[in-house]
Amino acid sequence: MRLKYINIVLLLLSIAGINCNIEEMPVNEERSITYKLILQDNSGYMSTLYGSNMVRNAEIILRSKMQGKEYKIQADSNGTAEISGILSDDYLVTADRWMTADEMKIIEGVSRGDIKLTNVNNRIIRLSPGSGNEINILMERVIGSSPLVISEIYACGPPGAGLYYHDKYVEVYNQSDSILYLDSLMIAVVYVNSYLGIHYRDDPDYVHSKSIWIFPGTGSDYPIMPGQFVLCAEDAIDHRINAPNSVDLSAADFEFYKDDAPDVDNPAVPNMIKIYQDSGNDWLIGGEKGSLIIARYPADSLKPYDDQFLIPYKSVLDGVEYMSDPTKLENKILNPSVDAGTTGGIQFYTGKSMERITAKSEDRRILKDDNNSSVDFQIIQPATPGEYH
Repeated sequence: MRLKYINIVLLLLSIAGINCNIEEMPVNEERSITYKLILQDNSGYMSTLYGSNMVRNAEIILRSKMQGKEYKIQADSNGTAEISGILSDDYLVTADRWMTADEMKIIEGVSRGDIKLTNVNNRIIRLSPGSGNEINILMERVIGSSPLVISEIYACGPPGAGLYYHDKYVEVYNQSDSILYLDSLMIAVVYVNSYLGIHYRDDPDYVHSKSIWIFPGTGSDYPIMPGQFVLCAEDAIDHRINAPNSVDLSAADFEFYKDDAPDVDNPAVPNMIKIYQDSGNDWLIGGEKGSLIIARYPADSLKPYDDQFLIPYKSVLDGVEYMSDPTKLENKILNPSVDAGTTGGIQFYTGKSMERITAKSEDRRILKDDNNSSVDFQIIQPATPGEYH
């Protein structure tokens, strides 16, 4: 009886062994695919320098939409880059190739280090077994960093305070090595008609705005020192009194005070000057999505257009766009020449803020400014008004 039992057990084990040999572990075929990115220059720079429009030595960042994982690769001297071992997904792609001063000397006769090639339009690509393993990426010429940049935008409102939203602010930073002046610098909200789905992203010459403010001063009244953050508050008060999880903006450098509405005015804080804002009781920026620019342009030269005013792109120093879903670049409202990507992904009343990433911190802090908010900004909590987190 015992021998019979043992034989049955051995038979079962033998069958199990046979089954194990038949059933092999599944192979993840997508991870074995090698994708080739082919970078082509639409400016003529590469052809002038090297006799080919392939963009050599560009830095490429791929960010997965679903996983959030980031990959960094570099194009070779033939303008191609290869990547494998990644999961199928939609990927946000940023490709940058800074031109050297010596290269620009050959191309334009002037040595300058603020020009780069970047992929302005084809920003989202699908990498999957069925998408093909060669992807062409067209790159355009854009102007690089600005001495004054938007360093932080806080717009969503604090948690645990109902619908409280008066604690919004924008922060401007001087990342140059010189004293600059804020006098008459323009802060404008980029206009979009969200109800009708009308935007002016494709206007080749102008930013459209219905909310334009400038810093006070006549030329040299309000200096901003190298490495200084300047805080511009919607309402310059300690918002923690009304919302314990909010921020203290009572020591803001400037305040958006709308003198034709029942707005809050802190007399100890200089007021921004309203050039045009036709609605609302306060300075208005979107909580989950929106776009801001800073520009040097005479307010009396603004061109009217319907119920908006036009600001030339050539006068824009910096621009930032943020969206509730930063991967949906097809819904951008700001021209890619100013900001090729978006930051955001923040829900209302979460207390999160959008802050520009540090590129270098020796001597003084230099912030990342690739004219692409998708890679220039990070999400932080809590917000850090007037300083870096």
